[in-house]
Amino acid sequence: MKRMNTLVLAVMILGAAAGCRAAVKGSSDVVTVTAAEPAVTGTAGQRIDLAIKLDIARSWHIYAHADTNFIGVDLVPAEDFPLQDLQVVYPRGHQKEFFGEKVFMIEGHDTIKASALVPAGMEAGEYPLEFKVTAQACDDKTCLAPAYIPVTVKLTVK
Repeated sequence: MKRMNTLVLAVMILGAAAGCRAAVKGSSDVVTVTAAEPAVTGTAGQRIDLAIKLDIARSWHIYAHADTNFIGVDLVPAEDFPLQDLQVVYPRGHQKEFFGEKVFMIEGHDTIKASALVPAGMEAGEYPLEFKVTAQACDDKTCLAPAYIPVTVKLTVK
């Protein structure tokens, strides 16, 4: 873990020193996160499916969830998330080499898939399902600061 932090910091410093991408401030400038379906419907006791789209700008990449060298993509529900048993399936990414390390990268467009259980006693109504997607974008020269990109899906319980 210490090695990873040192490597990420070194890459960020090199990028800043070179003046690369001066207009780009952080990973959210090159990574867009949206709900594939901005609204879903379910009933109490039912499992619902969600999909979160990742759009990564050309020449940039982020790291797969299971990558152990850098900060991997992560879907984090809000503290007051009203559903139960959230299960997330992350894109695997492609294995490549970055600064001498084998990593799993996600480039272009991909999707995080998730499902969760609407609690049996949940009352009918509308509920915001709020998440933050953690992502750290890098190109072939530098890494940007990690971002915590918000995304919301509207749940209607019937």
